[in-house]
This record gives sequence, structure tokens and C-alpha cells, in this order.
Amino acid sequence: MLTLLPILPLAFADRVLIAATSVSGLILVASGLTIIFGLMGVLNLAHGSLMMVGAYTAYAVQDAGFSPWLGLVAAPVVVAVLGALMEVSLIRRLYERPLDTLLATWGVSIVLQEGVKLVFGTSQKSVSPAIDGSLSVAGVTYPTYWAFIIVVAAAVMAVVIGVFAYTDVGIVALAVIQDREMASAVGINTGLTDRATFAFGSALAGFSGAIMAPLLSVNATMGLSWLADSFLVVIVGGVGTFTGTVAGGVLLGGLDNLFRTAIGGYTSIAQAAVLVVALIVIRYRPNGLVPADGGGE
Repeated sequence: MLTLLPILPLAFADRVLIAATSVSGLILVASGLTIIFGLMGVLNLAHGSLMMVGAYTAYAVQDAGFSPWLGLVAAPVVVAVLGALMEVSLIRRLYERPLDTLLATWGVSIVLQEGVKLVFGTSQKSVSPAIDGSLSVAGVTYPTYWAFIIVVAAAVMAVVIGVFAYTDVGIVALAVIQDREMASAVGINTGLTDRATFAFGSALAGFSGAIMAPLLSVNATMGLSWLADSFLVVIVGGVGTFTGTVAGGVLLGGLDNLFRTAIGGYTSIAQAAVLVVALIVIRYRPNGLVPADGGGE
């Protein structure tokens, strides 16, 4: 076992580590929504259900006798394919009709929820973590898998920011998002780019569901609360900017943990307090903590 941060008080270290894991999961979920909603402008109410499908994919892989590591690989692939099918069959017809997109994706969400109930039943499922063991952090026993989530969340965000800021694929995607007609005029396949971008955002939702599944009860409605929190993170952080997603996740996720600790088991009061903070931020910084500068970083 490793010993980290020995100078931190026990209670403080405990809360910081729990909050860091929670915030990391929230940022992972919100990163996919930053692409689909923040960049593409699609009001995807099925995002939470895509996360749920990722969690059930991890469960199905485990239930079939395979390694949990395979579940972490399979989930984003399965959900990316599902996202691509959503885009080509439904979303592509609704880019100029945001309210219709809202209703259509909510319908998809309901179909996905009912579908997993038919396949897996209504009972809650559990998923084993890919890594066992624990760390000793300032005297606090801290599961190694929780630390793994923090590291993976940081790595995923670095990769996503790098893709959209420094690669040809990301730059082409941003070009299509910002001016589809001009991108088409210069020879870019806008349909394929839209599909790939939507699939990428969906894959991030699926991966977040798979990696967070060992910490959650896997059920058909598990994605609903994450959907609401993710939209709040994207709006507070800054629509269309990944650094804003990180900032919004740290602020809202950190405050949620702080309020839950301060008031004990009154979860609804903590959530209301976080919402009040979010409204204050939106009131005085309507473009978010980190306003988008057009580059998507």
C-alpha cells in the first residue's frame, strides 16, 4: 500500500478524495455532452441513457465471464455505434429544429430505458471494478479504483482537448459545426463529420457509464440525474468549451460534496444549494466560467 499526503487532516483528506472521484465522474459524463450540446448544439436528452447503456454493456461483459477491462473497451464502442445510428436516422433531420430534437431524443431515452428493462430485467445490477486493492492516503483507506477514475478522467479530457485543438479531424469537426455550408463548399463531407462527432460524444457517455458502474447501482434510470447535472456543468462552465466543463464540474461537484458533508443526509437540500450557486453564476456570468472563444478548448 502507498501512503500519500500524510500531512492532511483525516477528515479533510477523506472529503477531498471522495469529492475528487465524484467530480471526475461528472466531468467524464459532461465531456460528451460538451461535444453534442455545447459544440453541435443538439439538445440531447438521451445522453444520460447513453451513459446507462455503457454501464449495462460493462455489466453484460462481466456477466458473460469476461474481464472488466473488456467492458471498459466495449462500452464506448457499443454506444458510439448507437450514437451514429441515432444521428443518421434521426438527428441529421433535426439540426435546424432544436425543440423537435429535444422531444425526439427524450423519446429515444425512454426507448433505451424500456429496452434494457426487457433485456436485463428491472432489478439493479452491480459491476466489479477493473482494479482491486486500496491506497492509504493520510490514514484514509482509499480504493485504488477511485484513484484510477481520477487519472483516467484527466487523461480523457487531455485527449479530447488535444483532438479538437490540434488534430485535423478535430479542426474539420469544428469547421462543420461553425459553418456547415462553407465547410461543404470546400469539399468536407459534412454528413460524415456530423455522424462521427455525435458518435464520439456518445462514446464518451458510454465510457463514463462503464467506468462509473462499479460505484453505482446499475439500473434503467441511473442516467437521469447525471443528465441534469451534466447540462448544469456545461452551462455553468461555458457552453462549447472543454476547460469550462472541467471548471463547472469542479465547482458544482465540489460544492455538492461540501454541502452534503455540512448538512448530513439532507441530499435534496444540498442539491438545492448547488442549484442556487449555479443560478448565481449564470446571472453574473451568462457565458459561463470559461466562455467559449471559438476554438472549443
